[in-house]
Amino acid sequence: MLRTLTAALLLAAPCSAGSWPPALSGGRAAAAPVPEASAPALADWTVMYFINAKNNLESSGLMDMNQLELTGSTDRVKIAVELGRMNGQHEGDDHSEGDWTGVRRYLVAADRDTTRVNSPVLEYRGAADMGSWRELVSFIEWAKVNFPARRYALVLWDHGNGWLPVDDANAPDFYSLKGFSLDDETGHEFSLPQMARALEATGGVDFLMLDGCNMGMASVAYELKDYARALTASEEVEPGVVVRYAQFLGLLNSRPGMGAEEFAANTVRTYRDYFVNGGGDSEGDPLTQSALRLYRMSAFREKLDAWALAALRAEPVVLRAAVAKARFYGEFPAYKDLCDFVNLVSAGTADARLRALGRDLVSFVKKDLVIENWAQDAASHGLAVYLPSSDYDPLYDGLAMSRDGRWDDFARHLSTLSK
Repeated sequence: MLRTLTAALLLAAPCSAGSWPPALSGGRAAAAPVPEASAPALADWTVMYFINAKNNLESSGLMDMNQLELTGSTDRVKIAVELGRMNGQHEGDDHSEGDWTGVRRYLVAADRDTTRVNSPVLEYRGAADMGSWRELVSFIEWAKVNFPARRYALVLWDHGNGWLPVDDANAPDFYSLKGFSLDDETGHEFSLPQMARALEATGGVDFLMLDGCNMGMASVAYELKDYARALTASEEVEPGVVVRYAQFLGLLNSRPGMGAEEFAANTVRTYRDYFVNGGGDSEGDPLTQSALRLYRMSAFREKLDAWALAALRAEPVVLRAAVAKARFYGEFPAYKDLCDFVNLVSAGTADARLRALGRDLVSFVKKDLVIENWAQDAASHGLAVYLPSSDYDPLYDGLAMSRDGRWDDFARHLSTLSK
């Protein structure tokens, strides 16, 4: 039924080493002990890709899988993939490669053919629900057991929508089902809190990449802060075609001893290089990409809270003007660059203490929190926040940053100023 690379290893029972020569029993030699199955060799990195192409991104999923094969796995860097496809989505149905459907797991092998996936399938998952956080847990556990490493990276690939559900119809089930990785077969997504639960259940990773739109937000990073050292994501929407996987994995293969922060910085630089030097199509939006130190998110939240508490007493006209002018992303006017907003408030307020807190907060973001930032505009500094000018969304209350901090209080206050 299911085929895995190490089925024999997992099923083999441990036994003692025994001694030689074998002891005699009843005049006959005892059976020689069965040697223990050797564990898989420890790699420097295992990079795990969860590619949910069971939606209108099917062609992009196949393209990126072929990009991974340009590098392939080595003894020191393993690339494990779960890839899902389907038929019958409302748009983007791709019938190439025999039009296979379902979910498959691979160890990526090096291959120069970019028109077909040639890596061997190690496990067939049938119609597994890639919109379920439990399927993500299963994949991470499978990859860690079969391809153990000193460090782990996880790339979550699919539609993203910041902290909100991808499909508005899923908002009523936000905390139980919705938020990232939309599986059109089931209609399910997993929520941001469930993403954190999946990482917690599997021991976390060293580097996490959220390869979806609008995921470079403070509330997203804070939710995941305990489960990875570094995070790469985009404040802005991401184009459907981005060619960089082979490039940053090639850098990893050349320096497999690199740490999580260097890995994260390389993902940003190769994104930049593709659009600056590689002819990439931005599809009309000024693009962004940033890498963050997640282990600095608690210190960041303290500085953000101090600023927010002071800003609650700021001049309403200054706050209204700043939120109207601050750089926003995609189709979401409430997703705005934090530093741009804070700088605009500082430029307008007469409150010297608020200006000082703003300088401290912006400096921390740029020097301590952000590892690497690239943007096609000067107003994007690597981290977006939720800033509703009206109609505060109560779903925001359920996130960790709202429970632990005061940004939700400020966002709620801001939403009342236009009324």
